[in-house]
Amino acid sequence: MNILIYWLIGFIIFNLIVGAGTWKLFKNAGKEAWQAYVPFLNIWKGLEIIHRPKWWIILFYLPIVGPIFWLVYFVDLGDAYGKIEIKDKVIIALTLGLYLFAINYSDNPKYLGPEKRKPTFISSLIFALVLATLVHNWFIQPMIVPTGSMENTIKIGDALFVEKVSHGARVPFTPLGIPFSEFIYRDGFIDKARLPYMRLPGWRDLKSNDIVVFNYPTDSVYSAIDRKDAYVKRLVGLPGQTVQIRNGILYVDGKKFIPKKDAQVQHSYKVVVKTPFSEKLLYDNFGIISSDYAGSFGKNTEDNTFVYIFPALTDAHVTAMKSNTNVVSVEPVLQPVGSKAEHISKGKIDSTNTIFPVNKNWNPDQYGPLYIPKKGDVVDVTKETLPQFINIIRKYEHKSLRVDSANGKYDIFIDNQKTNKYEIEQNYYFMVGDNRNQSLDARFFGYVGEDHIIGRPIMIWANMNGMFEPAAPKKFIWNRFFTSINNDNPNKTSYGIYVLIALAAWIGYDIVKARKDKKKNKY
Repeated sequence: MNILIYWLIGFIIFNLIVGAGTWKLFKNAGKEAWQAYVPFLNIWKGLEIIHRPKWWIILFYLPIVGPIFWLVYFVDLGDAYGKIEIKDKVIIALTLGLYLFAINYSDNPKYLGPEKRKPTFISSLIFALVLATLVHNWFIQPMIVPTGSMENTIKIGDALFVEKVSHGARVPFTPLGIPFSEFIYRDGFIDKARLPYMRLPGWRDLKSNDIVVFNYPTDSVYSAIDRKDAYVKRLVGLPGQTVQIRNGILYVDGKKFIPKKDAQVQHSYKVVVKTPFSEKLLYDNFGIISSDYAGSFGKNTEDNTFVYIFPALTDAHVTAMKSNTNVVSVEPVLQPVGSKAEHISKGKIDSTNTIFPVNKNWNPDQYGPLYIPKKGDVVDVTKETLPQFINIIRKYEHKSLRVDSANGKYDIFIDNQKTNKYEIEQNYYFMVGDNRNQSLDARFFGYVGEDHIIGRPIMIWANMNGMFEPAAPKKFIWNRFFTSINNDNPNKTSYGIYVLIALAAWIGYDIVKARKDKKKNKY
């Protein structure tokens, strides 16, 4: 049965329960008893009973915040019938409003109207929580980057603002859950209550070179898309394009991929020097700490030189090292053609750390060509191509799939129909980290579906490097606070001082206004 049918049935049952528990309360407040049973109308009339703004009706039906407003509504309805003590409010909330049945079916519940409301800490907290949840779900989501897969474009500990509206905010798949549960309690949601994929209209499509935040498609812990880990990578391949990497150089549709000017793409290099670098020089000039090359540094006894394997150097780093008189040579570290990046765990292929598709002899430096499917494509599904499309068919587009390989056959059945074709139902993208040799990206987990897209980071509002990289000398990188991102401008300016000035001005205005109001109230 279609998931929306289940939601419709549940919606009708819920409103019947609400009506059964409040019809007399409606009647005694001067409304028609039958109005308590009618969806939407019951809230409209109920808001009149409790003297709340009519526009609140929208909030009752929004994911995540909706249940909060239903509880507020039930508590306010109890208030209107004399249940104004704290214990009454707690009981109504803990019973999810079912305590209203006791009030509704008492001898003659008397409508007193809502109590005179005064601002309280609890009401302020609820208001702040609802506002923050609305912003988080529909407009801008905060994110802290714990890994270096996008360095040096995005550094470890960068705190990002991720905007959702330009591409269209995605409706939460799991609408019943604790606000911000992805930060405080990952399991704080009802997994069975899911919505289908829906997205509000936006005004721009994703573009090549966008930095994109998305849900990790092959997450093995959570199957609900919006509960999977959030990843941030650069979009290098659009639906319908073909990507290939040759000797570490990325090509799209046969043309060399040119990152934006503020992108700091990194590759692995072998650097031979006459005398070892000082740790201070490496950190101050290149942002390299000792753990970055630990285990790869050694002495060449033949010519008394010293060898470093740096897994992540930008083009600017390479140029600077080549101009250093202490440096003998700088050479890229590349895996050869035909060498497969594969990880075996307990006798089985660990697909998380094995190249995608798993049947290709590719590696991060020698990859593809690989076609990125777009909506409406009809692709061949054979023994050779099935590893490329199996996740699309089974995990992302939720089709049943089985293979009959008995007696030398290789028959593929999709939704119990034997076939060698499959029509793609949504657009897919190819995401790669700027830190090319230290990034778990589409080269390993494959395509990223349209329904996994969260949004685009637009600002770095802080950097808390020390939280995720204890060995780093700088715990906070102050010049990254309030800087723009992915705007094709390599000369970044921190707007942190202007934010502090604006914040101080706002606090000062608030203090002056409060003093004036206090002085005015004395007379």
